Amino acid sequence: MQSTSINSIIEFLDASKSQYKFIDMGRGFRELTPEHMNQIEYQRVPAPYPRQQHMWLGCIFWSPERSAQHYIWFIKLPLDERGLLNQAARNLFLEKVIEALGKQLENTEKMQGQLGDNPYTFVPNQQQLADFNAKAKTLLKNPPSHGFQAVSDYIHAPNTQDWQLLSVQGLADYVARLSDPMIFATLQKQWTLLAPPFQVNLLNSLEHYAINKPLAVLVKQHFDTAVSQDNETHIIASLRALTQAPEEIVKKVIDPLLQRAYLPSDWLILIAARHMALFNDINRAILFLEKCALHDDAIFQGLFADMVQLPQCRIAFLQALSASNLTELCQQKITSLQQGH
Repeated sequence: MQSTSINSIIEFLDASKSQYKFIDMGRGFRELTPEHMNQIEYQRVPAPYPRQQHMWLGCIFWSPERSAQHYIWFIKLPLDERGLLNQAARNLFLEKVIEALGKQLENTEKMQGQLGDNPYTFVPNQQQLADFNAKAKTLLKNPPSHGFQAVSDYIHAPNTQDWQLLSVQGLADYVARLSDPMIFATLQKQWTLLAPPFQVNLLNSLEHYAINKPLAVLVKQHFDTAVSQDNETHIIASLRALTQAPEEIVKKVIDPLLQRAYLPSDWLILIAARHMALFNDINRAILFLEKCALHDDAIFQGLFADMVQLPQCRIAFLQALSASNLTELCQQKITSLQQGH
């Protein structure tokens, strides 16, 4: 298969007779269907979870006919001002791929999937790698790492185990399997007995999963306790854990926060990064802008720029700019934003 006939990442993978899965890694991990990825590649829809004006993508591919090995590419592609994929960058990425792997795409196995010097790849940190591998295993129906059992043993009997000896991958694999009712039942029963730093690590990994209502309720209860104790570390971790929780639970957490007189900037940044879907409502968008206005111009302008990049809430935030019920301070911040100060 010659490189000239390859016009998209999906076409490349199809031409190499590979099976594949895509995971959007921009704001928590979410599987993308091939149909959705194809629409993104052809600029029919914007990237759903952009970060820093890029789409962050994990691509898992394999060819059962040739090898049992799975390969992973971590791809970072720039977006235009509308959030649409920069096709010139995507095409250069593919040119570099074919340059690295040769014109015969079947050479992928010989090259161990390595892409050489490609400007559109990135290296996740250790935690991201552990979480990605755990999610990939569940999507591919592969068994967890050996560390999974040690984590399970600790949760069953936390007083007899040292949580600090547990592996990062083992915990990520455990979190990936919390949709199992038996596993969740044990966690729910033992939750308050677990070491607080272990709880934080577990909550952070939960952001990559669409968690069910019982698990979301457990997280909300933990959040409420953290708020009552003014424990910022656990508040932040709980907000992360609810990234893909049922909206009815998320609203019960976010709405009271937006009614507060003041929110720290790191809370606002996390809410923007993980709970953007709630802000398709203009009233929430206004409340959010009002909280941002209490911070310096850099915070206000950075968070506004972030929110209008997101397809889920872009329109609501643009409408909020001209709302009649904005405070004078917020109007001043908007004026400064529009003047480019």
